Amino acid sequence: MIKQELLRRDPFSAATPGQSLTDTPKQWLWEQPAQFSDPVEAFDKIKKALDDPINIESMGKLMFAGISIETLTNSIMSKNFSEGLISPDVAELLKPAVVAHLLKTANNLGLTPKILNEFPKEPVSDIEAMELLKDLNPEKYVELSKKNMPEEEEPLQQGFMTPREGVEQDG
Repeated sequence: MIKQELLRRDPFSAATPGQSLTDTPKQWLWEQPAQFSDPVEAFDKIKKALDDPINIESMGKLMFAGISIETLTNSIMSKNFSEGLISPDVAELLKPAVVAHLLKTANNLGLTPKILNEFPKEPVSDIEAMELLKDLNPEKYVELSKKNMPEEEEPLQQGFMTPREGVEQDG
């Protein structure tokens, strides 16, 4: 569940466009040369980490819970890139090897993992979209609800001063 205070954040407190071009260069790990440029060396490092008993147990539990190998692989590659271990190119080259290693791990644990993420078979309905909007962006939900509410018609006048239909009025 998304924390509500994140939704209330001031949209103007974000970085200005182009700010990263004026920041101090090389302050982030991914802005520096990767530790491993050779995919074989990088895979050996990643494989060593994946073969740690704690990581085997964690990956097994995640695969058992239904997290796809595709998602796990993308997470592993993103983590290694953000820590400055590999470049995005090496990450893409390593994905098939990491998938194969995770499949092997799942097989050793007796699991039948979900390999790829699936796209929804049917589009999200308007009702589901509105429910998500209600939970994630209540202000926008209220705004849309007000716009889509039918306008109230003026109540019919009643009483002895109300002109009758079909009778012409003097004017």
